This record gives sequence, structure tokens and C-alpha cells, in this order.
Amino acid sequence: MNVKELLHRYGDRFKIKHGKSTSKDQWSALNAMSGCREGQYGEVALACKACDWSGRVFQSCGHRACNQCQNHSATQWLERQQNKLLPVTYFMVTFTLPFQLRALAKKHQADVYSLMFKCATDTLKQFARNDRQLGCDIGMTGVLHTHSRRLDYHPHIHFIVPAGGLLKSRKEWRKKRGKYLFKEKNLATVFRARLLQALKQSGLWLPRDIPKAWIVDCEPVGSGLPALKYLSRYLYRGVISNSNIMADDGDTIRFRYVNSTTGKTNIRQLPGEDFIALLLQHTLPKGFRRTRDFGFLHGNAKKTLRWVQYLLRVKLPAPTAKARPSFLCSCCAQPLSIVGFIRPRVKPQPG
Repeated sequence: MNVKELLHRYGDRFKIKHGKSTSKDQWSALNAMSGCREGQYGEVALACKACDWSGRVFQSCGHRACNQCQNHSATQWLERQQNKLLPVTYFMVTFTLPFQLRALAKKHQADVYSLMFKCATDTLKQFARNDRQLGCDIGMTGVLHTHSRRLDYHPHIHFIVPAGGLLKSRKEWRKKRGKYLFKEKNLATVFRARLLQALKQSGLWLPRDIPKAWIVDCEPVGSGLPALKYLSRYLYRGVISNSNIMADDGDTIRFRYVNSTTGKTNIRQLPGEDFIALLLQHTLPKGFRRTRDFGFLHGNAKKTLRWVQYLLRVKLPAPTAKARPSFLCSCCAQPLSIVGFIRPRVKPQPG
């Protein structure tokens, strides 16, 4: 059982119940996932040099909401981040949008998500410059998630932050000591003030019941690699894996998730058409970047990162170009060669 099968099975019911409230980006995601590897996006002609076998396979949709696609992109992202890792302690700082602002975020996704990124990074930079141990510029990698483990709408941004920064005037690395990066309550207070001001300046209407206490989590995550691996799971491959879909009785779907509070596996059950709506609500606006690097980890700060690596005596691995995983011959298990592409007979639906 997989997501694509469920899209075909419950697609008509979804259109009747949720069609009017579905955005253009969500329709594109639905069309892409429904037609993935079914000929809608053409075919790839393959040949085996070892045993002269030849054949064709359907092309995938390549949509980042599809859980059958983009595994190579996620792997590449993780490799790039691994090459930036420093021999220091890392922290994961998570900024969560309160429930009262989620309806606004859902309606103006690109605007609110962009402001969340800006206000959160500005807050972290401000705390780093004002910190007694640091007083310098830091680097960070941020990843936007819009879902909870139950797949409800729950926008939040995870930042992986090395415990240290570069004082450019002295070309000096400054280490943050102790078990804490910054105080969570203070981070939440400043982030709240910055984001509310930014939302007002953008002309968006704010509800009256915005809470005074917001939630920001800041916890050490060791070398940073386990946290990066966790974040890479949901970058390009949708919000649920096929293995977590447990049952479908023709009317309702059951899937499992790990409760973040208890650590136990829970089951959620809902009608098939509502399950599709649950998935599609996490479709990002076209062109929106879910993951971003800042400070000396930004793509335009390679020289600065090299200097940081020099100060910390990081041994840089020799660059290696890893090829994409190849198809294997069903007869002799040898890698197949791509010998051509066959265009679809009809124009594929947007996706």
C-alpha cells in the first residue's frame, strides 16, 4: 500500500469534499503524485551492455511532495551539510508558530514562512552578538517543517547551530561553553516581538487572542549529524512514508506515528478523502525554499567557512563526485545504461 494508490482510490471523494478549498499548488502536487511513474512524465529507455537486455521505465514526477521521488536530492543535501560540520557541539533551536496564527499562515504561506525565517535568524544573530562568550557572528542551517507527527498543520523551523562563532575583526573562533546556547524564554520573547511587528508592517490582519508566551526549544544535539539526518527525511519526500500507512478498509485509512511526548507509537484513523487533504496541506508554495543556510554556513560565505575550518583544524575530505544510483538489469543485475528518453504522448498535468 502506498500514497499513490490512496490518491487514486479516494481522489474523487477528495475533489467533492475539499476541491473548493484546494490551492493551485496543492492541485499541482496531487496531479504530480497521482501520475508519478505511470507514463504521464514520459519514459526512460535502458539497455544492458552485459546481456543485451533492453527496456523502458516510466519517469517519476520529481515533485518534492511525492514520497517516491527526490531521494537523491535529500542525499546530496545531507552530504553538503556533512562537509560543513565542525568539531564542536551543536544545538537545535526550534521556533514554533502559535496556534492562533496558524490560520493566517495557512492563508499567506509564502509571506508568513519568509518572515518566520527572517525573524528567527535575526533573533539568533542578535543573541550571539550580545552574548558575553561569543560577541560575534554565528552560522546556522534552518529547515521549515509544517507538520506535527500526527500530520496536523504545525509550522515550525528547526535551526542547527554550532556552539561558537567567528570574530571577523580578529579572525578568531569563539567557543560557547556550557550546556546552554541561549535562554529559551528570552529567545521566544524577542522572536514574538519581531514577528508580530513584521506581520503588522506587511499589512496582514492579526487575531486578538495571540498568546504572550511562545515556545522556543533549544537543546544540545551532539555532533550535529544525527539532527541533520533527521531533518533530511522530510526535505523532498513528502511528510509520510509508505511504511507508516497501516490499513485501508475502503473508507478510512490508518497510519502510525510516534508520540513526541510519550515516545510511544500511536495510531490515527480518518476518512480517505481527509487523509489526502491532510497530506496536501503541507504542500509548500512553488519556488519556496524549505531549507536555508545563514552566516558563515551560507553558500556565498565559502571563504569564511574555510577560515573557520582552518582555525578549528578541520581535515577536509577530498572532493568526490557521487553518481546517481543506477538501474540494475533484471537478468544479470549489472548497471543499465540510459540510451534515450521518450516524451509523453500527451502533455503532463501541472506538477
